[in-house]
Amino acid sequence: MAQIALFIVLACLALAAWEAWKIHLGQRSNDWARTTGVLHKVWVEDSLDLDFEDDPFADKEGTHSVHAHYRYNVGATWYESKRLTYRMARWIRFGEALDMIEGLRVGREVEVWYDPEKPTRAVLIPGSSTGNIVALALYLVVASILLFTWLR
Repeated sequence: MAQIALFIVLACLALAAWEAWKIHLGQRSNDWARTTGVLHKVWVEDSLDLDFEDDPFADKEGTHSVHAHYRYNVGATWYESKRLTYRMARWIRFGEALDMIEGLRVGREVEVWYDPEKPTRAVLIPGSSTGNIVALALYLVVASILLFTWLR
């Protein structure tokens, strides 16, 4: 049992580190250089429905994920990216998903924020969201509770 608890604690800490990294990059992306790109594909899809009895998202709207594929030019080099944003773009309400892609049209030019130190890193929507902080806090709380109960 102790090995399972340790594994879950380590998994939660790894997820927390990943979320902290996304928050960091999201905040940095606000100051990245900008260029134009071309949107190849953008779509909203239903998230996997887990049939929880007390699911707070269980309503007619459900949860959704937002995705995009685009190309952008930095200097003389073209790059391709699939990252829409570092914000929460999965398990979100349909209205939020539509808001994220508002104004994005396939084949049209889009503004792309890219990391001048690593031009392969880019987003169409800079910043991070409250959802990132909530996810980080959740991972840390679960890890803390398990660690506390395990060490007792």
